[in-house]
Amino acid sequence: MQEQKVSPKVIWSIVATAILGFSGILTETSMNVTFPELIQQFHQPMGTVQWLTTAYLLVVALMMLTSAHFNSILSKRWTYLIGWIAFVAGDVIAMVAPNFWLLLFGRLIMAVGTGFALPLVFNIIFTSVPMSQLGKFMGFGTLIISLAPALGPVYGGVVAYTLGWRAIFMIILPVALISLLIGWFNLDTEKPKGTNKFALGQFLLIGVSLTSALLALGQLESGKITVAIISLFVIAIVTMIAFIVVAKKSQHQLIDLTIFRSKALVMALLIYATSQAINLAVNFALPQYTQLTLGTTTMVAGFILMPGSLLGSAVAPIYGSMYDRNGANKPLAWGTIAFLVVMIVFSFMAPNIMTIGLTVVYALFTLARNLTFSVSMTAGVAEVKPQQSGDVNAVFNTMQQFIGAVGTTVAALFIQTTGTTKAAIASQTATGFGHLIVFSTVIVAISLIWLVVFMKTKTAE
Repeated sequence: MQEQKVSPKVIWSIVATAILGFSGILTETSMNVTFPELIQQFHQPMGTVQWLTTAYLLVVALMMLTSAHFNSILSKRWTYLIGWIAFVAGDVIAMVAPNFWLLLFGRLIMAVGTGFALPLVFNIIFTSVPMSQLGKFMGFGTLIISLAPALGPVYGGVVAYTLGWRAIFMIILPVALISLLIGWFNLDTEKPKGTNKFALGQFLLIGVSLTSALLALGQLESGKITVAIISLFVIAIVTMIAFIVVAKKSQHQLIDLTIFRSKALVMALLIYATSQAINLAVNFALPQYTQLTLGTTTMVAGFILMPGSLLGSAVAPIYGSMYDRNGANKPLAWGTIAFLVVMIVFSFMAPNIMTIGLTVVYALFTLARNLTFSVSMTAGVAEVKPQQSGDVNAVFNTMQQFIGAVGTTVAALFIQTTGTTKAAIASQTATGFGHLIVFSTVIVAISLIWLVVFMKTKTAE
């Protein structure tokens, strides 16, 4: 049977939106290698500076929750334009920021733009690509976006080392302009017929819940369980329960909660979340370890991550084709087992690993992790009705960003230092990095449970 063709306009629409999403992730991952410099320049501790990543990911997550609503009332072009304007405005603010707090504000505005762009990539794929080619085009979109974490650390390291960290934001502007030119001529201008009312109350409840949870995690850096931490966790739990209750009774749900009736989808989401949390934690901690313990420059720290990130991006379409040919079981099983083996090796090497070892292990880490990550979302979408794909897209993308923020916060807790000398800081960072890798290995082992349950309960072939 002849394979149904996908129109060039659809392909270019995927490219345009993926480039904007790429730009958002590039600036996020490139900033991680600049944290030691920012700590010195703005006289802020690691626990504060890490919010440049954590708060950014949180806002992206919250905006992604709105994607199903905006996709139902706006054309794809208008959804894209709103995201593009926010991204560029925030980029300019961050570029000229005279202090840390204005820099953080600019990053949050950029996050709004990224939160519009990323779900739109996959919404175009889910609504315009035939099911027989879904895995391939998911891999295609993921390939463009995943180039960002591949290039981000190198881009940030080289630019910060040669031109200063502000140039990170200046150089990305032409890339955003190229995305605009492609998107303007290819994105669909047809407005959907939906009249979906925005569920503001539900949005505020889940926003308070996710924010409270992250603030509680961040305060654990004190090493003590305080009244404030307990209160924040209670607020997070209560508001999440309130969100579920309100959503179930509402005619206009922010997210269609019936998708969670599928146990296989829930397991696919947990596999997805596990791989993303560990990925963001390692990506955050590794540049700090190389600079503070091994004494490398920002440029070298970036280059250590590059081979693995490039390999991970290159195999994304291959992983997508594996899903199209074999279904979800084999790729997820191979990926999870390989991921666990790599993490066990990494945990033995981590406390004293040097630059060459880091480069090799990180490459293996990315190859294994990306197989579970790229396949799990496609597998989750296959478990629901086609009309629910937008809600699944929103949930997976929101989880990707929120759990990434959790991973970053946890990593910052592990590698925080109290030393006042370079030797003390180097020793404490190495110890914390080693503990983080062991902790992550345990989490990967637990994800085997999600895999087994998924394989037993999935319905899609």
